[in-house]
Amino acid sequence: MKTAAQCFLLYNLLTAGSAFSGLENWYHPHRMSLTGAGGTVTNVTAGAANPAALWSLPRQFEISFISYPADITAQSVHLSLKGKESVTVYSMRHLNYGLFPGRDKLNQESENYSAADTWLNWAAAGHSKRWPLSWGVGTGFFFSSVEKKQAALFTFSGGAIVTFKKLNAKLGVSLINLGTVIKKYTEKKETLPSAMVISISKDLAYLPLNLAMDVYNQLFSNTTDIRFGGVFTFPYQLKLKFGTSTNRFKQLTGQSLTRDFFADTGLGIVWTYEIYNFETGVYSYGNGGWISGLAVGILF
Repeated sequence: MKTAAQCFLLYNLLTAGSAFSGLENWYHPHRMSLTGAGGTVTNVTAGAANPAALWSLPRQFEISFISYPADITAQSVHLSLKGKESVTVYSMRHLNYGLFPGRDKLNQESENYSAADTWLNWAAAGHSKRWPLSWGVGTGFFFSSVEKKQAALFTFSGGAIVTFKKLNAKLGVSLINLGTVIKKYTEKKETLPSAMVISISKDLAYLPLNLAMDVYNQLFSNTTDIRFGGVFTFPYQLKLKFGTSTNRFKQLTGQSLTRDFFADTGLGIVWTYEIYNFETGVYSYGNGGWISGLAVGILF
């Protein structure tokens, strides 16, 4: 049963129209808890939605781990370095799909094989001294492998965020997951999950809550999804994150009221103690099961 689930996920990877669909997977509990919302929220993973949100990061080192169903796992490492006029973030993200039973042309058992994605990324963000404007760019290399087949992609993202201090709000615009294919599995034309993201967030006046809404416009598939999220700030350095999106309607099955209620929903908790940061979160695929994650960071 576990192997069947793995094969199903691998099938989705190879038939999604791109060998690089791993660009959209969860590698950190922050984005998982917000269900991809919060493009203007500062976090070491902000480069995935809008690199401009990296601008106010401190010097920080952080590692994370995500557990998917069927023993599929994801890990990430982030290092942010703050300079006088900019912030630079180096990151490595890895997604391991596990081992699969091999079969030869005669359908006989052969050596097991593995599948994995690795994304090496560099991002930088700066801020205008004259205007309430921050900007950011990110580049990287994405590698995907299945058995002996390999694919590689050069990635690029860029964005800007305007801060409206009187409204306690931010507006961001970014282009993400652009790139040039270096090597692909087959001769079939690859379609990247490139998107234009419009992000809005606002601190509420009478609640310790930052609400966020992000509109993802896929450039090559002509589809749009809207993601909603929020971050509650509590005493004792505690934060609660939540999120959902319009994708939840695709996950509804009518088979289970509980699973339908939590479909495409993320929840997370953050606790900061002195220079240490601890974050955990969960996300529901509805009938597809739950994934969970943990991140630990340190300021230096």
